[in-house]
Amino acid sequence: MTGPLMKGVVCKICGFAEHDILYRGPIRVGRFGQLSAESHTVWRCGGCWAGYLPAPEADYVSGEYRILVDGSDTAEDFYRLHDGEQAEKLRLLGTGGLRGSVVMDVGCGAGSFLDLVKGLCRLTIGIEPTASLRQAVVAKGHVAFPYCSDVAAEWEGRVDVAALFSVIEHVDDPRGLLKDIRRLLRPGGRLLLSTPNRRDWLLDVLPDDYASFFYRLVHTWYFDADALRRLVELAGFAQASVVYSHRFDLSNAVLWLREKRPTGLGKLDVPDSADSIFRATLEASGRADYLYCSCING
Repeated sequence: MTGPLMKGVVCKICGFAEHDILYRGPIRVGRFGQLSAESHTVWRCGGCWAGYLPAPEADYVSGEYRILVDGSDTAEDFYRLHDGEQAEKLRLLGTGGLRGSVVMDVGCGAGSFLDLVKGLCRLTIGIEPTASLRQAVVAKGHVAFPYCSDVAAEWEGRVDVAALFSVIEHVDDPRGLLKDIRRLLRPGGRLLLSTPNRRDWLLDVLPDDYASFFYRLVHTWYFDADALRRLVELAGFAQASVVYSHRFDLSNAVLWLREKRPTGLGKLDVPDSADSIFRATLEASGRADYLYCSCING
């Protein structure tokens, strides 16, 4: 979408001060079906190509955010909703180099990913602002802090691997967050981060129905692969490599086209071969729904 330019607002990623319109219309407020009464404008920075939604930052401390998007801020419900996502994260991170390492998960929720890797690691650190979830992380033997800025100075430059899953789109200053993570990573330490793909194929196929679902009040930033690489490089990371991952099956795609709503996995009897081809095609073409970026603390 093109249209009027927003000038004078300096991008917090690259410092550029000219933006065009990426999307204008209603956006998702919480779960599916909860749309804003008013239109919102998502701007695209002309310098780094990141999409930006001016909106108040969500309350991540009290549990309000978790209740808004998950319906609950309890650890038990977090596990029920998110444990199944962790195997794919570990597959993309890989287990090589994890044994005896210090691993930090920023925005760890109740610690599902840390639980998965704890047996390999020397120490696991969780960063989680929501108090109820952070308490669950500590109770399982992980070290935990509300924010990266709260991590004790003794850990500066000692983290081997950092994970940042589905977080960068939420924060007001993503470049600043990545610099905080670099402070804690050792030289040559690895970061794996993920975020929704702004080139998700359904945005073209269902530009109205899917866009009002994709753009959401709690997501301040929207990235494609180029914008994500630009962000991590400006923050001082090197060897940035982006891969595409499509998390939803062909059944969900067919039902989106038919019913204009998400349905989850496996609701239609679709042959595994067709589903594999569908996902592989989207990932190969860069139109999958999620991005993973691996980079090194340069």
